Amino acid sequence: MDAMSDDDARLDDIAAELSAVPPATFTAERKAHAEAASGALARRITRLRKPTVAAWAVNLLVRDGQLGEAVELSAALHEAQDDLDAAELARLGKQRRALVAALARRAGELAADAGTKLSPAMTEAVEHTINAAVVDATAAAAVLTGRLVSPIDLAAVEEGGLADAVAGTLP
Repeated sequence: MDAMSDDDARLDDIAAELSAVPPATFTAERKAHAEAASGALARRITRLRKPTVAAWAVNLLVRDGQLGEAVELSAALHEAQDDLDAAELARLGKQRRALVAALARRAGELAADAGTKLSPAMTEAVEHTINAAVVDATAAAAVLTGRLVSPIDLAAVEEGGLADAVAGTLP
């Protein structure tokens, strides 16, 4: 592995760690990591953006291991679409909506446990992000990094706008 690849991997690890710290401590934690690093890596660390509260809540959900079922549901949805099975699509759509709502509630609980209550708008952004991950494999890969800095909407995925939503390298 060359030096740039090592730096990319270290940056991704640091970005994942920072993406899960409470928003109030992000800046101090980022500064500490940058001071511990050197050269180009230190500069890249200082450029890491602080996640929005909604993105941070989704990152907590990823670290909690709660998105595996959602990604499995995604595969079943795509299979039903390929088979043009209307009854199965309806059943899976209902299951998807219930799962997205439950995961958004769990993200809210995790955020509250960490000292930050999600507003209704933040909860809606969490739901949109989880839904994007269930519906789109590219969005799922971005979400599952646990390095989101902003929520993801399906329109952004379709326009190729994920680069700004993920800290570090894109999956």
